[in-house]
Amino acid sequence: MDSYKDLKFVTYHNKNQKMLQRDLIKEQIEQLGKAIGKILADFLELKSIGKVAKGIETSNQQLQSQLDINIETVTSLTKPELKDYLQHRKLTANHIEMLSEYLKEIGIEEMKTNKEKAKISLEKAILLLDVADETTRTMSFDRRGKKANIENLLQQL
Repeated sequence: MDSYKDLKFVTYHNKNQKMLQRDLIKEQIEQLGKAIGKILADFLELKSIGKVAKGIETSNQQLQSQLDINIETVTSLTKPELKDYLQHRKLTANHIEMLSEYLKEIGIEEMKTNKEKAKISLEKAILLLDVADETTRTMSFDRRGKKANIENLLQQL
């Protein structure tokens, strides 16, 4: 009878540990989203007051220091490498969409001064949306609209 009680306790304990781990992971994912969202918001604020270069520099530093995301690396990776890079950092489709938005905004600014860099940023923004689709294993009409918007920007180059 004691072994049954022991087994019941171990089972309860294991379930409780799994729930705690799941809650911790969920909290970490939410914190990741908040951090990316804040970085993007700060960038857009600096952009709105004409401090685009400062915004890009600051945002890139924050992405690197807070989330271990190097934008130069992101823009240089192939699709499979990019998918691995983002999965390793436990980014959700929503996080990936935020990074795509950031690269789109950078691309829009680069269209004014460096069309080649703009093209790289915009193409990578589309690729990030493709990775987000693959991550969720669904096609989102919202992401399709974002891709179409970025493709229109690329046609202007």
